[in-house]
Formats: sequence, structure tokens, C-alpha cells
Amino acid sequence: MNLYSKIFLVAGCLFLASAGALSAYGFHGLAGKVGAGELEAWQWAVQMQYYHGLGLVLTGALGARLGGWAWLGAGALMIAGIVVFSCLIYAQTLGAPEAIGEIVPLGGSAFMLSWLLLAIAVIQAARR
Repeated sequence: MNLYSKIFLVAGCLFLASAGALSAYGFHGLAGKVGAGELEAWQWAVQMQYYHGLGLVLTGALGARLGGWAWLGAGALMIAGIVVFSCLIYAQTLGAPEAIGEIVPLGGSAFMLSWLLLAIAVIQAARR
């Protein structure tokens, strides 16, 4: 297992653990303190963090077998997507300026591109 595989595996596990904590905080700590729209956005951010945390674990596990550049890009974009999408939604829900909401779609784009790159990595590995 190479260094990047380990980084993606550890990052995925940490994102999954923190998603559990953030989910609990949203349920217990935010209920009644924020509006229904903000709570729904928080839950969506947690859900996307879960999915892409699992994606990072998958990417890390497959990395040694896939090789090439595409799987590295996939993992990096999953991390970027979680930070930009989920973390900015958390920040906005907790009172950060609404202007940061303009950046959130870039995180969603990073998520989509990460899965496309992972597919490319699989195709490239199959050709070797």
C-alpha cells in the first residue's frame, strides 16, 4: 500500500467519524435553534460527507491496484468536495456569511468529477 492510499483511507475514516458526530450535533444541538431549511441543509451536508468518506475509503483501498493519475485525482477531489461542500454548509448553518454559499456548488462539482476520475482509473487499469 502506498502513501496516498494510506492518506485516503485515514482521511475517509476521519471524515466518516466526524460525520457521525456532526449528524448527532445536528439532531440534538441544532434542533429548535435553526430553521427547517438550515437543518435540512446540515443533514444533506452530513449525508454527502458520509457518501464521499466511504468513497475515499474505496479509493484508498483500490489505489494500489489501479495506479496511474486518475485515482489520485479522484481521492483529492473527494477531499476537496467534502471541505468545500459539506464544511461550508456547516459553517453557513452556524452563522457564516451567506456569500460562502456561492462556493458550495464547486464542492458538488468536485464530487461528480471525483467519481468520473475513479471510473477512468478503473478503465485504465483494465487496459494494462
